[in-house]
Amino acid sequence: MSIKLILRLVLAVVFATLAIIYSELLPPIEGANAFLLRAAITILLGVIGFAIFPELATRVTTATIHLFNLTITRISTEILNQILRVSRQTHVSQPSVLPTRGSNISNPLIIDTSAIIDGRVLDIAKTGFINGLVLVPNFVLLELQQVADSKSSEKRARGRRGFEIMEELKRVSDSSGAKMKVEVWDKEIKGKDVDEKLVNLTKALNGKILTTDFNLNRLAGAHSVLVLNINDLANALKTIAIPGERLKIKILHLGKDAHQGVGYLADGTMIVVQDGAGAVGKTIEIEVTKILQIPAGRMIFAQKSS
Repeated sequence: MSIKLILRLVLAVVFATLAIIYSELLPPIEGANAFLLRAAITILLGVIGFAIFPELATRVTTATIHLFNLTITRISTEILNQILRVSRQTHVSQPSVLPTRGSNISNPLIIDTSAIIDGRVLDIAKTGFINGLVLVPNFVLLELQQVADSKSSEKRARGRRGFEIMEELKRVSDSSGAKMKVEVWDKEIKGKDVDEKLVNLTKALNGKILTTDFNLNRLAGAHSVLVLNINDLANALKTIAIPGERLKIKILHLGKDAHQGVGYLADGTMIVVQDGAGAVGKTIEIEVTKILQIPAGRMIFAQKSS
C-alpha cells in the first residue's frame, strides 16, 4: 500500500470523526432517522476527506515551500547586511594605507608568489647575492595559501613548499653571520589584483620586485619599477659559447627540420645541430656556428665537426 493512499485514508477517518462529533451536536430533525442522518454525514465527510487529499496536499506543500523560501531569503538578507555593515566599519577604522617614499622601510626586495614557489630564491640567498630587507606582502602570502589549498596535488605541494622556503629564508645568514631580514608587509595597498598591488607597493617604497612571472615583469616595466627576474639571472649565468668553439653533446631528438638534431648543454641551453638527425641517441662533437638570443634564453646553432 502506497504512502499516498494511507494518508488519504487517514484524512478520510479524520473527516469522518469530525462528522460524528458534529452530528452529535445537531438538534433532532422531526420525521428523520437520527442514526441514518449521522451515518450519511459521516460517510459524506469521509468521502470528501478521501477525495480532496491530493489538492490539499498540493496546497500544503506549496505553502510550506513558500514559507521556507521566504525564511531563507530573510535570513540571507540579514546575514548579507551584517557582513556589509562590518565591512564598512572595518573600512572606516582601518583605511587603505599606501606607504610613501622616505618611510621607515626603503629600497626593499619584494618577493612575489612565483618567485617563492619557484624555489631558486633560497639557493640564490644562500650564495649571498641577496642582501638588505626582503619584504613579503600579506596579499602574496594569501595567494600562496590559495595555491597550497588547490585541488591539484602538484599545486598543493608547490604551495606548501613555498611556505617552507619562506621559513628557511629567515634562517639564511650572510657572510657576517647575520640572519637575513625577512618581514611581512601587512598593510592594505591599492590595486585591483596582486600584480597591480605589487607594482604600487614597490613604487611607493622605491624597491625592487623579485619574480619569475613574465606578465608581472612587463607590467612593472611599464611603470618604471625595477624587476629582478630569476629566469633572466639563470640565462645570464649559462655557459657562453662562441662561434668556432667545439663541444661534445648528445643528440636527444629531431629539430623542427627533418635534418636537424637537438641536444642540450648541462645548464639547459638548446643546441640545434645541422644535419644531426642521423645522430639521435649518440654523443658527437660539434662546432658552434651561431648564437641566437631569444626571450627564453640563448639558442646555439652548430654543425657536426669535420
